[in-house]
Amino acid sequence: MKRPMKDIPIQAPSQAEIQKLINHYQNGQYGDAETLAISITEQFPDHQFSWKVLGVVLKQTGKISESLVASQKSVKLAPQDAEAQKNLGVTLQEIGRLEEAEASYRQAISVKSDYAEAHSNLGVTLQEIGRLEEAEASYRQAISVKPDYADAHNNLGNTLKELGRLEEAEASYRQAISVKSDYAEAHSNLGVTLQEIGRLEEAEASYRQAISVKPDYADAHYNLGITLKKLGRIEEAIESTKKSLAINPDYVDAKINLSSFKGSNAPDWHLSMMNDRPRNKAYFDAIKLAIKDDDLVLEIGTGSGLLSMMAADAGAKKVITCESSKTISEVAEKIIYKNGYSGIVNVVKKNSIDLIVGKDLPRKADVVISEILSAEFVGEGVRSTIFDANNRLLDENGRMIPESGNIMIALLGDNAEIINKVSVDNVNGFDLSKFNSITSTKFSFHLSKTPKFLSKAEVAFKLNLYDKQKVSRKELILTLIAQEAGICVGVIQWMKIQLFKDIRYENKPGKTSSHWPTPIYRFDNPVKLKAGQELKIKATLLEDSVWFSHFE
Repeated sequence: MKRPMKDIPIQAPSQAEIQKLINHYQNGQYGDAETLAISITEQFPDHQFSWKVLGVVLKQTGKISESLVASQKSVKLAPQDAEAQKNLGVTLQEIGRLEEAEASYRQAISVKSDYAEAHSNLGVTLQEIGRLEEAEASYRQAISVKPDYADAHNNLGNTLKELGRLEEAEASYRQAISVKSDYAEAHSNLGVTLQEIGRLEEAEASYRQAISVKPDYADAHYNLGITLKKLGRIEEAIESTKKSLAINPDYVDAKINLSSFKGSNAPDWHLSMMNDRPRNKAYFDAIKLAIKDDDLVLEIGTGSGLLSMMAADAGAKKVITCESSKTISEVAEKIIYKNGYSGIVNVVKKNSIDLIVGKDLPRKADVVISEILSAEFVGEGVRSTIFDANNRLLDENGRMIPESGNIMIALLGDNAEIINKVSVDNVNGFDLSKFNSITSTKFSFHLSKTPKFLSKAEVAFKLNLYDKQKVSRKELILTLIAQEAGICVGVIQWMKIQLFKDIRYENKPGKTSSHWPTPIYRFDNPVKLKAGQELKIKATLLEDSVWFSHFE
């Protein structure tokens, strides 16, 4: 914090007091600086510099609301103090008052047009609002004023990445690193960009560089785990993800990935899926209702070819079915040929996101069929896949199967069958409970009996697959009420799917047999509930995963 250029007015603190305040701040003695600044502002309520220092110090100590008051006072006393306007913007931005933060940064820039930090901070605010092109312009203005501004280069990279301009983002991150070689965030961001480009070995090197600079960087460990998984190095991926959780135990994304990595095996669920009669009937009924003569149908995820043959049987003129697995696609072609549908059904050995209209598809499809649903509905990349299909591959008036779905949950009681599968306690007189700490807290399995529900079924998330809005993350706190007394061991989850119009399918445990296993989210500690007692559940919806936990 620099002392104002103008002299301290009469009836102001002494030069010695001001210097002492500055020294406290510069030496990181924020408690002493806060005490002295409060004392000065009480004695000299119109001394703007002391209010400015107080605002910054209070923000450093986490007293955001008090910091806001002090910063507002500072600006009121000296509206032309660019630094004070910038400081106010930082505080407003932190509490989410983004439009006001934008105004403060713009006021700072109007006073001092070459204020690089204000330009950069304005860019961050505009990026948070979603005005990416304006954010880009602000970062570039900051860089034009201060070419060696590492933060601005890094933030510009973030915006360019969000705009899909990955090569430019890469260049910006590398520029940030050239200015500041130990910039952990820039190394990690570069890794994310290289990963998206597909340069996995380089991404790995960038994440490791970030970690060497900042060993407790949870995001870098987490992203390294993803890259290692893509490289087929599962055990290393698990270890990296564990490290991210050791640093941040509440890292939901890492919990999900760790659970997924641990269970990474060759898909062994295809046979049970093919033999799932209720599921097959529901899909066939929906397909017969949705398909019209001469329709062009796209099936996403060929599998055995069953759904594509159903579409052909329902009257589709042409069916394109895509499958990224070479092995599965080759078997599907043989099945389709054996059943006499090879003249109608064509297997394309690609992921749907790589399909090209006019090449792989003669035109946009009239109907898109997908059965890439996991037990939690959103797994297997269904949201991003369907989002892409909506925007690129489906005709404007096209139909989709399924159309929507609800993710359902209920409180789970103390079922012996379930308890024995999700935890261990006393075995032959030996306490083995510590073993629970190294196992997953999410389990999926088929139940032989209807489980004990302690609450009514509730909709956690409603998902409309026709929605063309960008996939987003959601977090909710749900309140579930115990219908009877009992021990709640976790949350049980299933799905209710609208396939087409009135054709629906629900795999609620005990209602119907299903190839989809039942997800169980075990609490770290069971909760004893009374009838009528409320229990809060934290529900997290990610792009292709959900997570439920006890909210305390």
